[in-house]
Amino acid sequence: MSSISRLESIYRDLEKEHRRIMKLMERLRAEASSNNLPALLDELRTLLIVHFAREQLPDGFYEALGELAESRRDELQMLIDEHGAILSNLNEMLEQAKQSDAGKQSELLERVSTLLRQLDDHEQKEHQFAVDILGARADVS
Repeated sequence: MSSISRLESIYRDLEKEHRRIMKLMERLRAEASSNNLPALLDELRTLLIVHFAREQLPDGFYEALGELAESRRDELQMLIDEHGAILSNLNEMLEQAKQSDAGKQSELLERVSTLLRQLDDHEQKEHQFAVDILGARADVS
């Protein structure tokens, strides 16, 4: 299998996970002020841990991208670093949600909103990176 075919295959597999994550993010947006917030945040955390790990595995998404975009390794590292920042923020919010201090509810909801925007932005950057690489390789082929 060529590097480009491998990247396309990995990307298709990850798209299923992306759709599940996006659906959960929509639920979080819709139900953020409900009592379900800790459970939804925990579910998102679990999905993201698995998803990010799969992207970073040897022979995974980032390795396939790196093989085709050697000159853009710094961008890849920034995306990997974002995984850690997103999970760290999510862990903090989950703890805050579990404490359910009514006085801090609006702060928590704002943090959740910010996290969801950050996650949207991250996924968009990953998608654009893959499209750039796949498109550039298709033009060369």
